[in-house]
Amino acid sequence: MVSNFDFLKNKDKKLYDIMIDAEKLYRDGYFVQTIGQVRKFGEIVSKNVLGVRRTTEENFSDVLATLSDILGDNQTDKEFIDDLYFIKQKGNLAVHDSARELGGDVALECLQRAYEVSISYALKNGWGNKKLLNSIYNVNTLMTGKNEKITETLSEQYEKKKEEFQKKENKYPPVKKEKTPAKQLKTKPKPKTSKKKETKKIEKKENEELTEFELYIHVLIGVILISMMIGILIFILPL
Repeated sequence: MVSNFDFLKNKDKKLYDIMIDAEKLYRDGYFVQTIGQVRKFGEIVSKNVLGVRRTTEENFSDVLATLSDILGDNQTDKEFIDDLYFIKQKGNLAVHDSARELGGDVALECLQRAYEVSISYALKNGWGNKKLLNSIYNVNTLMTGKNEKITETLSEQYEKKKEEFQKKENKYPPVKKEKTPAKQLKTKPKPKTSKKKETKKIEKKENEELTEFELYIHVLIGVILISMMIGILIFILPL
């Protein structure tokens, strides 16, 4: 199978194997793991370039800081350092909680930047040539493993592959679970009262009120009669 990094095969087998794995991981859709492999590649390249000038530098950050100080101010070296910093930053995210933010677009950019780094690395070691210097990362080769001619820009290649990948995913869309509606509390309906019953209640209440009134009248009449009788007796007795 052809790879974009074939020019490393007979020059630095370790770096070549790392990038072969990175491209395979990308084809299989393991984007976070792809970025992790590219980070490993970037760290080894930076340490190799520093070489005998390396003293107390142990990690990727220290090595890059020293390289930034000792490399020239020309545009090629600046791009070389910028690409390595990008690879380190995304590689660090790949091993932390932010890995979920890293998708195929980031992984592809890491591969493309690793390609640029590998060209600069080849030139620094005297392996490069004009053809390699003018080459660009071939997404068709990445996806098919064949040495195909590039007829589109890198961004156009990526958008095309992204659409193909999305179509592939849409064939098996995730099944959405329907939410079970919450159980509603059953409320007992209020008993309906008929108009007849309501009328009877009103009549009963009115009858009770009349009865109380009649009782009051009877008592009043009784009191009046008793008073009259007492008055008559008082008037008759002296006679």
